[in-house]
Amino acid sequence: MKAAGKRKALSLVAALTASFAAGTALAHHSLAGEFDTSQTFELHGAITKVEWTNPHIYIYVDMVDKGETVHWQCEMGSPNQLIRQGSKKTDLPIGTVIRAQANPARDGSKTCSTRKITLDDGKPVFTRTGAY
Repeated sequence: MKAAGKRKALSLVAALTASFAAGTALAHHSLAGEFDTSQTFELHGAITKVEWTNPHIYIYVDMVDKGETVHWQCEMGSPNQLIRQGSKKTDLPIGTVIRAQANPARDGSKTCSTRKITLDDGKPVFTRTGAY
């Protein structure tokens, strides 16, 4: 391969590497950037859906507030992080009533970052041990 061809190939590899790195950096967010970690509230309701996928697990909860059903999306850690802590996908089946200590989304949406989840009887299911 001639020098000009090698430079073109090297430039292409560098451009592709940079684009993948940028995509990865944009795909992840900081906890404090998306959620207001200075505020904590309790979410109490029934699980309607669980998404056990990377980069974060999401639990969807219906909470009744002043007679109205409010649909919440609760972000948790990664599946790998939760598995290492002893959690399983089957720990929170649809219909389970939970209490979640959470941080609200900064954008005002019905999205939160869960800090701690307990069953309605107080049995702990998940506790965030650090930022993710």
